[in-house]
Amino acid sequence: MVEALVVAAVGLGPRISGPRHVSGIRSRLRRISAFEFSPDLSPEGGGGGSVQVFTDPSNPERLYWKSEYQNPAHLMWGVSSQPFFDARKIDTCKRLQDNYETVNRELQRVLEARKEQNEIFARVGDRRGEATLVQDGEWRDYALIDDGGGTKTGSYSPEELCPQTVKLLNSIDPIRDCVHSKLGIAIFSCLAPGTHLIPHCGPTNLRLTCHLGLRIPEGVSIKVGSESREWEEGKCLIFDDSYLHEVKHTGSEERIVLLVNMWHPAIDSSRWREYAKQANIARQSREDLQMYFNQKSSRR
Repeated sequence: MVEALVVAAVGLGPRISGPRHVSGIRSRLRRISAFEFSPDLSPEGGGGGSVQVFTDPSNPERLYWKSEYQNPAHLMWGVSSQPFFDARKIDTCKRLQDNYETVNRELQRVLEARKEQNEIFARVGDRRGEATLVQDGEWRDYALIDDGGGTKTGSYSPEELCPQTVKLLNSIDPIRDCVHSKLGIAIFSCLAPGTHLIPHCGPTNLRLTCHLGLRIPEGVSIKVGSESREWEEGKCLIFDDSYLHEVKHTGSEERIVLLVNMWHPAIDSSRWREYAKQANIARQSREDLQMYFNQKSSRR
């Protein structure tokens, strides 16, 4: 049972009850500005981190920094947290694995359509502004549910090419609602050989990320926190992407997974909409603060 909420206190005064608490948050932010605190909390110190402030609901005036390995824009206090989860214990993963053959067959239809229209797989970042995550190589996706960025239409639409996969995903509440709440995505995710996705954190620990392996060559792995794992075809790999994570593909063939975000099993469905709104506000505020530091740095 989730008892309390921790939010990124970046211009989020109304989220913390009472003027005294708002004042405390603004005071801390002024001190950050005065010390010109760098927006970098990544272990490597390469500029990939972001500044954030949190408050403990049991003691709202006590502000603190989050661990370097789990640094999302929004954090829910009390949610079970670890880099990787056991897919065998999560019903959603079992349903995806049970439908592996169907999903894989419909992926093949998308790949056949790609021969006619290469851009059927959009470059990641074109829809969601994530292109900066790709240090080397190429990351493309094919959206299966509209997450606000749209999906292909006509003969290349997911309803046309992947009707059973779309039906399956829409029948799984934690996936469908997470995507419709703009907290997640449901895509075929394709990495070209030689691709490196730099270490980065997802926006919130309210969700988990699941990859169903579809085309898995040798030489590709994912690191979440300090743990590294590889995919298996027909198996789900599930992790908390609010932890720092990166992907390296040193193989010779493309890697494709069904990538879906889902609500964390610890979050009661009656709170999904409320918490999604809070997470999206925190995410926007984080982006505003990052812009502030970037502008400040450019003026030096």
